[in-house]
Amino acid sequence: MPWSNQSGGGGSGGGGPWGRGSGNGGGPWGTGNGGGGKTPPDLEDLLRRGQDRLRGVMPGGSFGGGRGIVVIGVAAVAIWLFTGFYTVAPNQVGIETIFGRYVGSKGEGLRYNLPYPIGGVVKPNVGQVNSIQIGYRSGVGSQARARDVPEESLMLTGDENIVDLDFEVQWRVNPLKASDYVFNLQNPEGTIKAISESAMREVIGRRNIQAILTNEQSSIAQEVKEIVQSALDEYGAGVRIEVVQLVSVTPPPEVRPSFIDVNAAQQDAERLQNEAKTYASREVPQARGRAAQVVQAAEAYRTQATADATGQAARFQQVYESYKNAPAVSRERIYLETMEKVFGSVNKVIIDQSGGPGGTNAAAGVLPVLPLTEFGGRGGQQAGGAAR
Repeated sequence: MPWSNQSGGGGSGGGGPWGRGSGNGGGPWGTGNGGGGKTPPDLEDLLRRGQDRLRGVMPGGSFGGGRGIVVIGVAAVAIWLFTGFYTVAPNQVGIETIFGRYVGSKGEGLRYNLPYPIGGVVKPNVGQVNSIQIGYRSGVGSQARARDVPEESLMLTGDENIVDLDFEVQWRVNPLKASDYVFNLQNPEGTIKAISESAMREVIGRRNIQAILTNEQSSIAQEVKEIVQSALDEYGAGVRIEVVQLVSVTPPPEVRPSFIDVNAAQQDAERLQNEAKTYASREVPQARGRAAQVVQAAEAYRTQATADATGQAARFQQVYESYKNAPAVSRERIYLETMEKVFGSVNKVIIDQSGGPGGTNAAAGVLPVLPLTEFGGRGGQQAGGAAR
């Protein structure tokens, strides 16, 4: 020891570095008889007691031995290795590294990897759907209004017009390529936003504004999704695009009323075209039916006329054959048939030239004046009876 608190036989200056005299305080705290202070703790005594206790715990009772140091080192290493256990949630993927190099991916459950600083684990969330707003920023809360961002939303169309387009891109980490997402993307949201805006401007630049405002919005969204996904795959981003949704597609505010009028006129034109097509679909079949009816009637008349002519020709041929065999009889028959046809449909007056039964006077019983024009019908039949 460098000094001792025990009293020695050395006179008034003995008893330590400050000297334990009779008139002075023995030490810096004034422990003499005249000081009246408390005695401070003995630091060396405290250290000695701590060493004694540690020796009692250590094997062999020696703290300074090599076995004690080994035991302490082994315990420290065991505690350090125990910190390598970690848990992967169901919506996460564990990306393990050794000295910063990727060594594998682990699914959900209790996993182990060498702890820091040798090993490391990154657990990206592959179940969360992230959203990026381009052209606008929605406010906080249901009552907040969206804020327009013109530098992102104004785009040039293929016919050199300007359209104000707001859209949203929803994406999430691809579970099969989570390591690419961790190591290849430094700013995932900024990268996806830049690629999506560039793809949208490319697609809008190939179309006319009228088609963009009316009937091609779904095809635009699908085409942008395919372009963005292809670009991210080329970058090895490990990101999967879920949906590209057009939120608002309108003309710029300065020309919006004119575009509304044009849109209304376009709708009226489409309505009139639909009405015309409906009328044509109703009238054309009816006209075709009437035309088919006329054609069928003509065909029937032709068949009938042909059959009549064929019959007349066959009849004439038969009459001719009969005439060759008996000319006189045939002439008499033809004459009688002709007279029957001629007089069969006119009024007739038959006068008996013999003047009655057994009479020889042709004028007997016949009036000198006979109004033949009044004979007809029943009156003619009565006059004829009277004449006879």
